[in-house]
Amino acid sequence: MFNAREVIIFLERKNISYIFQGNIDFIVKGFSSINKPAINTISWIKDVNKFNNPSPVFEEILLVTNFGDNQIIKDYNVIFCENPKATFFEILDNFFLKSTRRNGYISPHAVVSSQSIGEGTVIGHNVYIDKDVNIGKGVSIGNNVSIEGKVIIGDYSIINSGSVIGKEGFGFYKDSNDNNKRVPHFGGVQIGKNVEIGANTCIDRGTIDNTIIEDNVKVGNLCQISHNVIVKSNSLVASGTIITGSTKIGKEVYIGPGTVVRNQIEVGNKSFVGMGAVVVKDVNPNTTVFGVPAREK
Repeated sequence: MFNAREVIIFLERKNISYIFQGNIDFIVKGFSSINKPAINTISWIKDVNKFNNPSPVFEEILLVTNFGDNQIIKDYNVIFCENPKATFFEILDNFFLKSTRRNGYISPHAVVSSQSIGEGTVIGHNVYIDKDVNIGKGVSIGNNVSIEGKVIIGDYSIINSGSVIGKEGFGFYKDSNDNNKRVPHFGGVQIGKNVEIGANTCIDRGTIDNTIIEDNVKVGNLCQISHNVIVKSNSLVASGTIITGSTKIGKEVYIGPGTVVRNQIEVGNKSFVGMGAVVVKDVNPNTTVFGVPAREK
């Protein structure tokens, strides 16, 4: 439980621009959605000018919304800001999530061979962590996760349940008898800080160099990131995506659900790849592509 005054102090500390109206001592006991508002909660709406015929309950909540001029809410408790979605979830992260995060914990059902586990890391049930793995502080590892080989996981990253990190990728060559022989993988996986890896996602280790996931990358559920791939900082890889070997994904790229990216190509910085696309050639920076094969919009 906290009040609006504490929220304002938090926003100022984070340098988030705002205008507040209402009761500075208003008590917040929880949070609610705009569709199911509850008394003494905090909620948000993207566009205040589309806020029509609100429930009387809104007189008893703290509302986060964009700068605007809607007379309906002139008597409400409101935080006006430029990005209400980001501001609302920053508030929830600070006042609700941080207060519930556990101290470091390793399940008695986990097999942890590594001696390099950072302070405050949580490791779930039925997890296997190899001796060469290095895990930073405050990392969260879900249940039934396997991490093998030379893997580095940066501070405050999240590895969700069922993920497999550090196994060999799909690489073969023809031997002298024309039989398929597996390419040995000597590299590892390097995962940066504040990365999120979705449930049941596989990240293969590199053949010689590492597979690299840079800081603040978010990867959805059921993804495949193959050997030698590099995903640069602040990129988003949505669920069901397959990124094949030796591909480079630039900074601040968005890759939509169910996308397939061919091996050994480059997706430039700040590009957007639409859902279900099949990317078979390089994508220039600041470009939007859709379709099969993917073409510029």
